[in-house]
Amino acid sequence: MTDKTEKKVILKFLEACARDKLILPGEKVLVAASGGSDSTALAILSGFLKNTTAFAYIDHKLREESAQEKIFVRALAARCGCPFYTRSADVRAFAKKNKNSLEDAGRDLRYTLLAEICRKSGFDKILTGHTLSDRVETFFIKLLRGGGIQSFYGIKRKTLIFSVPVIRPLLDFERSELENFLKDRKIKFMRDSSNKDTSFLRNKIRHKLLPYLSKNFGDSVNKRILAVSRQAEELALFITENTSGLTGEKSALDISRYLSYNKFLRKCFLAEYLDKKANSGVVEKIDSFISEKKGGKFTLRDFELIIKNGRAYKNAK
Repeated sequence: MTDKTEKKVILKFLEACARDKLILPGEKVLVAASGGSDSTALAILSGFLKNTTAFAYIDHKLREESAQEKIFVRALAARCGCPFYTRSADVRAFAKKNKNSLEDAGRDLRYTLLAEICRKSGFDKILTGHTLSDRVETFFIKLLRGGGIQSFYGIKRKTLIFSVPVIRPLLDFERSELENFLKDRKIKFMRDSSNKDTSFLRNKIRHKLLPYLSKNFGDSVNKRILAVSRQAEELALFITENTSGLTGEKSALDISRYLSYNKFLRKCFLAEYLDKKANSGVVEKIDSFISEKKGGKFTLRDFELIIKNGRAYKNAK
């Protein structure tokens, strides 16, 4: 990578942040850093922003090398002149208790702890190193898990998780592009050994499905998937804008108003209302349940939907 190409990467990052108003002047941002190539590149690129920045490492207690990763991120923060935060969580115990996969449990705990750091230390946003490559992988994860059409946008550039804005400014970058950027600047990064474990769905897609598609159908497969993903993102925004008045105080759902919408919009709204924790088949059943206009309770793994007096209430279990 030449100096010109390196500057192009930096400019591409800054333009993405400005174009989509991802990070505003004066905001304090917390970079979720694992030591891998994506988050290390994000940590370096965030130094070109005129914002107060800190790094955070979350130890999932799943791998022996996590101690070395924490040391690496701490040193990277010192090198960049940024504060460093760290938290740990027993992901395996959490997954067992909640009957969840290690992937989902790790994600939930990671964002819980990052949001906690933000609230306690006054950060406005969390930055994560998700890339274009992650977006394609997530598209297939949601497809294989039976997600509705509006879930095919893969990964949003900005979203709220546990009431804290989460920003993903690297979604236009291929993973290889960021690795070359780091190598050119002679910046090392860690390699997560668990990324090779194909018992995890994401890794199976990354190491088996995507190479197969690329080999047999050409490199344009990713571009086609991303085109569909972007259209789905626009559709999701349209649905949000057109169903924003369905919930009131305490997120209560107005059933009469809900039933005035066509079935497609209702089901798309439900998928978001249920925090994407129900696949398309379950969403269909819940829509039928609500349509009966009877009182009662629909139980899911993480919460219950209670219908009473013309309203539906979502209660955590």
